[in-house]
Amino acid sequence: MAPLLMWLIMVLCLVISLGKYLFGLILRLAHPSVKIRKDYTFEPSVSVLMPCYNEGKTVYETMESISKSNYPADKFEIIAQDDCSADDSYAWMLKAQRDFSNIRIRVGRNKENCGKARTVCNALQHSTAEIIISIDSDCIFHPNAMRELTASFSEPKVGSVGGRVGVRNPNESVITAIQTLVYYAAFELYKIPENWTRSVCCISGCLFAIRRELLLEIEPAIRARHWFGVPVNQGEDRFLTHQTLLRGFGTYINTDALCWTTVPNKLSVLFKQQLRWRRSIVRDFFFTLRSLPRHVFRLHPNTVLTLVLTPLGAIIALLVVVNSLLSDPMAWAGPMPMITALAIAALLSWWIKKRSVHETIAHPLVFGAYIAWAIASSLFLTPLALCTMDSADWGTRVKTLEEVSVGNPNS
Repeated sequence: MAPLLMWLIMVLCLVISLGKYLFGLILRLAHPSVKIRKDYTFEPSVSVLMPCYNEGKTVYETMESISKSNYPADKFEIIAQDDCSADDSYAWMLKAQRDFSNIRIRVGRNKENCGKARTVCNALQHSTAEIIISIDSDCIFHPNAMRELTASFSEPKVGSVGGRVGVRNPNESVITAIQTLVYYAAFELYKIPENWTRSVCCISGCLFAIRRELLLEIEPAIRARHWFGVPVNQGEDRFLTHQTLLRGFGTYINTDALCWTTVPNKLSVLFKQQLRWRRSIVRDFFFTLRSLPRHVFRLHPNTVLTLVLTPLGAIIALLVVVNSLLSDPMAWAGPMPMITALAIAALLSWWIKKRSVHETIAHPLVFGAYIAWAIASSLFLTPLALCTMDSADWGTRVKTLEEVSVGNPNS
């Protein structure tokens, strides 16, 4: 009876996940009310908060892209805050401040390394703007991104708005090609049902806009975050989105607000990034269970489905997969998984080629390799995340001395 129940729950969660993609496609094509009402005459003051740690010259490129935004120069500023980088990031920030004098740029530095979430809070102390945009320091803005984000706040009950994140290096390796397809499907299909109900469960930290008064209300909770007494400095984007919903505000992804990020091009770096994200998902799973009545009361169906049933299904799927592999180690090697993967690859590749001019995949069938990654992540990432919840390692921000010295603006 127990194995049958596990299979039923796993199938239910799989149907919910795949159903969101299908439902998203239907809504995208047939239901215009999915999109938010935008008011482009609304031009509030904006502070772009940019925390940085070991980004090197990339941080200069990010600030340059923001300086070219199609938004009144007197109504936005960049507040760049360095989190005690071990490389030359701070020097590149100062160079950007000198070079892009057409806009207001403030550059600061933490007294000690305290992580992205608290660095954002430190930068917030220097802002008086109406809208706060928090970004990753390797994020490249589309010129219209800022205008698209601010226009989305025309609905008074929308508290946080995100943008669509693309990949800067789609064809650098098989690993980056896989992520390009995954990013596109997530933002262009999976998020649409959540947009429809204004209850997006996680707005990416690459491009996260929020009303200032709301962020000030949430800030003490950000600084106080901990996991059984261990301070938490990861997953602030998921936490902020969750807190927005709990305060009665809507969340939304504006897919016309574009930005691009550089994704890991090595399996080892991708594994560390995904492990960090998985820890954030696990934390949010338990936080959602604790606050479940408030979500039900506020009618957040996507939150309940995405943050409770999907992680639960992943855990049960792990048990089912382990049991299946123990009884038949070659169960995963049948023709159906490969045929399914290639079919999904062909569909997504056709869709991206038709809809996007920014992220064309040179070798689309490499998505079949994602099956191997999905199996590995399901088997190892969730248990490893549960066993390393007290870790503060970013993994993707570690640099060697050789990398630090390359391209130094002062060299």
